[in-house]
Amino acid sequence: MSLFGDAWNQHDNGVDLGLGVLSHITPQFFVPRMVDKPQDPIVHAIEREKATTLEKRGARNFEPRDISRGRGIPPLPSLSPEVLWAKSLANDDQHSDQVVSWDVLRQSHPNRSYNTPFLTEQSSDVSASAQYHVRPLPFDLRASVICVNELELLESLRMTVLGTSSFLHTWDPVSETFISFGGAENLPNKLIISGKDETMSSSLLKRFLDIGTLMRRLEVFLSVLRTRRKEENATVHAFSHALSVVLVYLRDQLSRGPLSNFCIPVSSKTLSGTWLYYGDFEEIVVSLASLCQRGLGLSPPQYPQFTMKPVALLSRIYKYLDTHFRKSSSRTLVAVFAYLLTMSSKNYLQALCRSVAYADNNGQRAATSQQPQRTAIGPFDIEDFDQASPEDDGVLFTEDDELPSFIPRDLAEALPAAQKSLKLLTAAKPDHPVLNPPVRRPFITWVWSTRDIQDLWRMGSLGEVAPTIGSHSPADLASADAELHGCGYQSDLVGFRVFDLEPGSNGDNTFNEHSMHAALESFILSFPPVLPSITPSLSLLTSLVFSPLISHAASLSSALLSIFLDNNSFLYVHDHLVLLRSHMLLTSPSFKSRLTAALFSDTDDREVVAGGGKSFALSRQRSRSAAGAAQHGASRWAVGLAPFLTERGTWPPGGADLSFFLRTVIVDSQDTCSFGPHDSQQEHEFGSRRIAEEAEVRLGFAIRDLASDTGRERWLNPLYIEALDFLYLDYKVPHPLDVIITPDTTSKYQRIFAFLLRVIRVESAIRAAFRMIHQDVLFPTLNQSRKLLTHFRFVAHSFVATLSAYIFDVAIGGNFDAFLARVAACRLGTSSEFTDVFSLAGAHSAAMNDILSACLMRSAQRAAGDLLRESLELILELCVMIGDLNDGRLQEYEASSALDVLFAAFRNKMSTLVKVLEVLLEKDLKSSQRQELLLALQEQSEVRHAPGGVEALRHLIVRLDINEWWKKLNS
Repeated sequence: MSLFGDAWNQHDNGVDLGLGVLSHITPQFFVPRMVDKPQDPIVHAIEREKATTLEKRGARNFEPRDISRGRGIPPLPSLSPEVLWAKSLANDDQHSDQVVSWDVLRQSHPNRSYNTPFLTEQSSDVSASAQYHVRPLPFDLRASVICVNELELLESLRMTVLGTSSFLHTWDPVSETFISFGGAENLPNKLIISGKDETMSSSLLKRFLDIGTLMRRLEVFLSVLRTRRKEENATVHAFSHALSVVLVYLRDQLSRGPLSNFCIPVSSKTLSGTWLYYGDFEEIVVSLASLCQRGLGLSPPQYPQFTMKPVALLSRIYKYLDTHFRKSSSRTLVAVFAYLLTMSSKNYLQALCRSVAYADNNGQRAATSQQPQRTAIGPFDIEDFDQASPEDDGVLFTEDDELPSFIPRDLAEALPAAQKSLKLLTAAKPDHPVLNPPVRRPFITWVWSTRDIQDLWRMGSLGEVAPTIGSHSPADLASADAELHGCGYQSDLVGFRVFDLEPGSNGDNTFNEHSMHAALESFILSFPPVLPSITPSLSLLTSLVFSPLISHAASLSSALLSIFLDNNSFLYVHDHLVLLRSHMLLTSPSFKSRLTAALFSDTDDREVVAGGGKSFALSRQRSRSAAGAAQHGASRWAVGLAPFLTERGTWPPGGADLSFFLRTVIVDSQDTCSFGPHDSQQEHEFGSRRIAEEAEVRLGFAIRDLASDTGRERWLNPLYIEALDFLYLDYKVPHPLDVIITPDTTSKYQRIFAFLLRVIRVESAIRAAFRMIHQDVLFPTLNQSRKLLTHFRFVAHSFVATLSAYIFDVAIGGNFDAFLARVAACRLGTSSEFTDVFSLAGAHSAAMNDILSACLMRSAQRAAGDLLRESLELILELCVMIGDLNDGRLQEYEASSALDVLFAAFRNKMSTLVKVLEVLLEKDLKSSQRQELLLALQEQSEVRHAPGGVEALRHLIVRLDINEWWKKLNS
């Protein structure tokens, strides 16, 4: 139905449109309706022949009007022009202009397919005419309306969709959008398609303008990205290159669409078909613009700062790819983002592999340089694996560095340990098989095809495959080049043959076949529509891709641990720990006795050297001056210390004698040093002998740099218990064993060593006090004071002996020996507690913390630790008072009052100490349950369990106050 047909119907319904109506012209023939009965063609032919004969006979006697009237046909109007114009003049309505014509304004029998009430189902002319009639073209003084037909529009969109200005749209660099062009100056333009209204025109144009705008914005983004050279790294450079390849591919695909035909056959379906064709490309371009933060909803001043950090960039790409996988986006869109991730992460993955020496050996370098690398999209001219370092890639891996979101959690947890293990393993054993594998490891890269994923699942490797792009191998290229130019190239240099070609030519299509554009197109065409059932999601595929690297990282840690647990190795950690325990924890009887004889004395004569002068007779051979002897006699007796330490009258002592004596202690103690019950075995002999030989060099005494400017430093006075805090024992840990015996752990050994020196000093002093009390009667006239002194000395001696036994048997022996048993069990394979050297180092540090806690030396135990130290100080003051009383420096009555004060203070300290220990145990609610569990485990198993830190204090309480005498003393 046409618009004029509708107008004719409106006149039939009584609507006057101002157009005169002529009478109908009826046909001059009549076709009778066929009856519904069987037809006989022969009979019908005879009857038709008879009727024709009769009509010819009566044609001369009848007029046409009579024939029509006789047959029931309406009479025809007169066709004479004279009659027509005469009748027109006789018409009553002569005062208005009218058009009278026989032109057919509508079909006599209109097509019934247009008989519908919906304008959108009419033809474009009818729809446009009706819309223009109901709603004329907008007339706005503030805008210029431009009407174009479909052919002109399609010719303009051919340029616009590629991001180039056309005669209808021009690019505005300020707003980075396309604006209409061709209307009045200084006025915005409204483009309306012929046959469409403003809304439909805007809707149709939006897709093409969006594609062109985003394509141009992405090109501007790339140009800006490449200008930021100072911030650019290998990952960002690879991303910009991959994005440029994608834009070239999209521009090529857009140019191949319906708009590429310069002679577009415009029909009713041309514009809609073209609009539908570019729908998939719009989705791709919109997603890319969103990735680069250049969406249509943002203006140039609103663009956020694009990240230049490799981790953040790769995580962002992976997030978009995972989102499109979850949304089941089109295969082309998913393939484009998979390509961006593959190319952008290539340098990062190489740096990640190099950080753990994965695919980083001589054999692999040769294989890498001779064969094209297998990737998801073919041989992308990947550079040699060792040409760049992680620093060159802008990828530095440390323990606190953030990793991309696609790195599996297992790899993220194992990577720091593997990187440290690599350095240590290289230092310990550079020729280890893990560092030099006999076979080539699989190259870590993203795989997307079903075949590659299945190969990686079955064999853990992609294997060696032929290039999937191009039909010429490097040998073929070399031979072809030899034929063209008369000279041959080696396989490694075949790529340089392009420089022998004439300018502007490429010889053949080999270079095009291997170009990045061709590789991307092949990648998209071969990209699977869905992931295989083995890895149905991207996260599972990621875990599969990185599984070889996870296994390699675990092998590095286990390989290093096996070296430290090898009893034939010099780095056998068990023997080094035994050496530390023997010397720095004073568990070696030989070393402890020699050190005690060198630094301490328990005699009742301050001039007599301990040991009968056998070991240190040299100190007595040096003559002292009269002034020195007088000064020595005038000074107070530092009971418990060796006499030669105070000969000079200054503290701390110095000179070559002290250094010589302490070095002699270390050297002499190595002759009888033992490393365990298996020293006699042949396979253990070499490692133990070397450790014992180097112990003389690695062990050494040193002077600690302590503060001395406040005037209240107690270590500067030999009478105080802190007098020997300036001295410490150091151990030079061989590399790479320092990963287990760390400086922090060594400092814990030194703290315990200083504490043990204090205890031994007090123990030597109380033994010297015992000899002085039994040598002479110190309170001859004061019987009560004499009894109190005997009681106080006995209680103090009992306390010191109990404390010393507890420290060496429970705190040190119980915890450290249990730790050594765990190390031995791991070496024998009966336990898998330690998975790498860092877990072993953590267990070592935890054992030292337990020893510190058992000795009340942790910061959280400051109150109890101060009480223990003050109790030992009171005992040392008692011994110094007894020395002064024995030398006659202190009168009997003066010593009596001081003794009462010391004993009262000691009772209060001991009572408070026991109560504080009880409080510490009560705070640890699980200590009793843990102790009961340990006892039950010890009964069921032969493995020795550590008493723990705070839990071990229960042993101290039992030893000190088994009948709760101290606890009930002040209650």
